[in-house]
Amino acid sequence: MQHIFDNLYRRAERLITSDSKLATLLDDVFLKVGELTEEFYKIQDSVIALARMMRAWLAGDYKNISKRTIIAAVAALIYFVNPLDIIPDFIPIIGQLDDILVLGYLIKYLNKEIERFMAWEEERNKQQTSK
Repeated sequence: MQHIFDNLYRRAERLITSDSKLATLLDDVFLKVGELTEEFYKIQDSVIALARMMRAWLAGDYKNISKRTIIAAVAALIYFVNPLDIIPDFIPIIGQLDDILVLGYLIKYLNKEIERFMAWEEERNKQQTSK
């Protein structure tokens, strides 16, 4: 199991150096979130906020995040979009369970970062609206 996450971490380190590959991953995340079952509803908003945070970081708009956090988030999102992870996604219900567990852990781990991003995003939207 540790080998899998070490491999994901290395893939994430490589992926964040390519804007186009990271953008493709984020597109895949948004598509998969749209296909999710009810089990994901509890973390769906946080996953979407995390993907928005990654997009803002990728665009250079949001910089209040560590490289370590970026890599951890990208590693978890790679796992999320990979249909052939520990429990393949094509297995009904339990195929998505490991995705829920990995993302749930990530959301808990990055909760403060996500909240900080959402506050930044809200402030930025207010500033753009008032212009």
